[in-house]
Amino acid sequence: MKTITAVTFFGILTYAFAEELRYGGDACQIDNVDGLVNLDPEKFFTGTWYLTHATPSARVTKSTICRDYAATLTNGQVDVTYSYYENGASGNRYDFKCNGVKNEKREDIFNFICKSENGRGENASFQVDVSFLATDYTKYGVLYRCVKTDTHFEDNVFLIFREKEPDENKVEEIKKHYGLNSLISRKEANCKN
Repeated sequence: MKTITAVTFFGILTYAFAEELRYGGDACQIDNVDGLVNLDPEKFFTGTWYLTHATPSARVTKSTICRDYAATLTNGQVDVTYSYYENGASGNRYDFKCNGVKNEKREDIFNFICKSENGRGENASFQVDVSFLATDYTKYGVLYRCVKTDTHFEDNVFLIFREKEPDENKVEEIKKHYGLNSLISRKEANCKN
């Protein structure tokens, strides 16, 4: 994996490079993504991360982008909880609990099993594989994720920040670096949380 360290206005950033960041095809691209093999889980999986920008897909839309991820790490196990309202602030609430660990074969991937329930009493269980592409631990993170159910898969690139309204210059820098031209933004959504 090629790694480059760049000094910017915000400090030292580490990016992981893949040949080309691909998503949204007909299969999960997790095997084709090179993430951070030196991710420090103790620094990353603390506090709250806000999903502020994402590549669109069937299940990640303006009405579901309002996600606040609360993460904890205990003895190598990562617990993440989040929720959102279907159709923005006025819809059915979905609550998620995910438990994950670092992949045994690839240090840049974490595998999660997530369970969801909503206000209509519907429950689901699904797998999420995540490769963390970049982070400075205190302000931003970039990740590729692939969600798998028995009948469906979906992948996205997420930009997560420690603040709900991140610095737009940083967002543009990340978009340019990864060639992300079509992102939906939390600012365009009617978030209740």
